[in-house]
Amino acid sequence: MDTAVTIIGFFITLLIAIPLYFVIRGNSINKKKIKAIQALYNPENTFDFEETEKQNKKVFSIDKKNKAFLFIDFNPKETLSKFIDLNQIVGCHMLYTTDSDSNKTVKIEFELLYKHINHKEVFTVYDATFDPMNQICLFEDEKLAKNWRQKINSLLV
Repeated sequence: MDTAVTIIGFFITLLIAIPLYFVIRGNSINKKKIKAIQALYNPENTFDFEETEKQNKKVFSIDKKNKAFLFIDFNPKETLSKFIDLNQIVGCHMLYTTDSDSNKTVKIEFELLYKHINHKEVFTVYDATFDPMNQICLFEDEKLAKNWRQKINSLLV
């Protein structure tokens, strides 16, 4: 009787421990990648990305003191990263692209307008091609993008 209970307990422990191990391992690998990309844009340690938010393979980081913004997207085949000096930016807007047939949002983009040069920086925050469950991530990504647009615009004023 005690042997059977011990074996069942051992298997239940394994069923919980193995997935937990892979989740913790995956999170530590992602943290290392994020730190490496932040260090790439910050070789002299002038920026302190004190606020970082991750969701659906996208990372938003901001340094409020030095007014710097870093966006990382792990969805494409190659990791996309954009470093923006907010001292050079006038405004931040969100652009929506919808499918003409179904009227569904297929892309949400950030558009950053530069002060001195007539240039716009555009990068994708949500893309339906990377949402295999048909717009499951749309609401979350849109909410996150609106939140970060507000944070960026508050630093521009």
